[in-house]
Amino acid sequence: MTPGERQGQAAGRLLRRVLGDRAGAFTVEVAPGAETESGAGADWFEVDAAAGGGVALRGSSGVAVASALRWYLRTACRTQVTWDAPAPRLPDRLPRTGTEARIVSPYRHRYHFNVCTFGYTTAFWDWARWERHIDWMALHGVTTPLAMTGAEAAWYRTLLGAGLDDAAARDFLGGPAYLPWNWLASAAGWGGPLPRGWIEGHADLGRRVLDRERELGQRPVLQGFSGHLPAELVRRRGARATSLPWWDFEVSMLDPRDPLFEEFGTALLTEQTRLFGTDHLYAADPFIETTPPVTEPAEVARVARAVHGTMTAADDRAVWVLQAWPFSYLADYWTADRTAAFLGAIPDDRMLVLDLWAEHQPVWRRAGGYHGKPWVWCMLHSLGGRPGLYGRLDEVAAAPALAGADPVGGSLAGVGASMEAFGGDPVLYELLADVGWFGGVPDMSRWLAEWTACRYGRTTPGLRRAWELLRDTVYAVDGPGPPASVVLCRPTLAGDLRPTPPPHLPTDASPVVPPGLAEAWRLLADAADETAPADLPEVDAGPLGRDLCDVTAQVLTHLACARQRRAADAALVRDADAFATAAAELLAVLANLDDLLSTRPEYRLDGWLADAAGWATTPEEAALYDANARRILTVWGHPHSELHDYAGRHWAGLVGSFYLPRWRRWCEEVARALRVGAAFDAEGFEASLVDWEERWVAGAAGTASPPPATETTAAVARGLLARYRPGDNRG
Repeated sequence: MTPGERQGQAAGRLLRRVLGDRAGAFTVEVAPGAETESGAGADWFEVDAAAGGGVALRGSSGVAVASALRWYLRTACRTQVTWDAPAPRLPDRLPRTGTEARIVSPYRHRYHFNVCTFGYTTAFWDWARWERHIDWMALHGVTTPLAMTGAEAAWYRTLLGAGLDDAAARDFLGGPAYLPWNWLASAAGWGGPLPRGWIEGHADLGRRVLDRERELGQRPVLQGFSGHLPAELVRRRGARATSLPWWDFEVSMLDPRDPLFEEFGTALLTEQTRLFGTDHLYAADPFIETTPPVTEPAEVARVARAVHGTMTAADDRAVWVLQAWPFSYLADYWTADRTAAFLGAIPDDRMLVLDLWAEHQPVWRRAGGYHGKPWVWCMLHSLGGRPGLYGRLDEVAAAPALAGADPVGGSLAGVGASMEAFGGDPVLYELLADVGWFGGVPDMSRWLAEWTACRYGRTTPGLRRAWELLRDTVYAVDGPGPPASVVLCRPTLAGDLRPTPPPHLPTDASPVVPPGLAEAWRLLADAADETAPADLPEVDAGPLGRDLCDVTAQVLTHLACARQRRAADAALVRDADAFATAAAELLAVLANLDDLLSTRPEYRLDGWLADAAGWATTPEEAALYDANARRILTVWGHPHSELHDYAGRHWAGLVGSFYLPRWRRWCEEVARALRVGAAFDAEGFEASLVDWEERWVAGAAGTASPPPATETTAAVARGLLARYRPGDNRG
């Protein structure tokens, strides 16, 4: 069977999973490597709906054929497949709409994932969930997905081969939710030890993921070696290494010039290839948020050659996939001469650079266009999965093409999504998929109108207006993320009694509801009230209910901030009555938020915990996985970790059992101090709060499962709309 035939069969199976019985109305043809006007091998698709009564989908790969299906669903049927609406609505008679000409992508690479995503989102996925997402990736044109699932199996076997015993190897790997930070050489041994059953099960899962991605024509990026090894092994071998700090952790990093670096790295990649095969792409970030042990440009170049050398020792076709994050994050170290030396040490065709946060903080110009290396314009979008609507729609629509046309950025070879977590703001990922195929979107107003029609299966002036307002407010923010949510900030009795946002590139909390957001809230609520066509799904089960929930939650975030500040101000002037009123209002907003979120299955903590529990085969494993799942969203590291709440979420159950009780304890402690005339005991309060958080992580602070919703999303949102009056910015 030829590669085209294999990919065609895989694409046909994808159609049956997505369309069910309606897949029989479509035919599939894959012709890899066909000549196009853009040259041999460019990725292309076309749709022919005129011949033979069916719809013919043709393309250069299984991914291209899946993208042809997405084009047809959106253009001809006004429907789409998103991660919150996986089942498209097809008309009884398929429209006779096809492409006027072959659609050719200007990009070789359409990248997906971030190493952190494998902790913040996919940590506990099973095969069914992975299968659904691989289908989504193919439909959205992803050619180059990062693939970390099961990497722990290669590490475990290589560590044993290097002389560590079973317990030491599994201790080093740490807990399942924290594996990505081991791969990033940022943390070791946290949240573990890793059970053998997990290692074996994920080796099998990783193979299934890779087999499916490859049969659709994707080229997965596997792990390279960055130099992170157990300190015990480094000492035993007398190797040169540096202890590097990262937030609350320290890791032992081999000097890439030490012989053990190539020895272990080659063994790791050889074992990885034995387990999983290879597509010759390897992700390695030896100094992602740490400083290299050398300063002279010549030594920086030696370090780069050593890292790449471990790859070529195992695979003479190896291409190093490098995140450009350090060039910005540690800009004081990465001077122009060091950057040039590092990049120049590797042949251009043996490196692919990811400009990780190009929509907000692009590096390509500062880094001299990566000195001719092919590079990918990436949309980072989400830091840790922080709640709130956020994105830069107009920037995503236009910036990649502008960068590629610039003489400095002319080696641009792709676009991608490098989010630390995903599941929110599907509009951004639909837009990015179109940019990946068409190079850009010149008319965002028209695109948004089409998005609205596809998303809801209908279009009204109110829905179109709501999305234009969202585009001009939450999707036009210059900051690094949505406004910080006071809901998930750890309360404090220090200073002005206002909490500090979670760490690392936060955006300040805001007590003001933007007028455009308030008006969009009203318009979406009105649309949910309207009688939908009979063939549309019930509003709460569909995207309109999801969008109404998201906008309502964003409004409540602003209102919570206003009430917390009012309570803090009253406490500082010792006005007990004003404090009691504002505190009660704050707690009411948090309770309202939990009630709202409980109407959405994607926003419930119990789903995340159930996914974690699903991997357990013993009570001990169940306790470990549950603690990992709870800790990474809340405390993150040790009890006093600087990273606490970095990956917080607005999820029903998490708000109700963790954030709301934290704020209730704050309200009670402030009220007590006001009642007895005492000073605010910041140190004692933090100690008691940290102790309570640890008990919650251990599952000893009450249930984390929200009760079943008793009302629909639309009903809850309507009640809150009446209660909180959109446009009233007095909070």
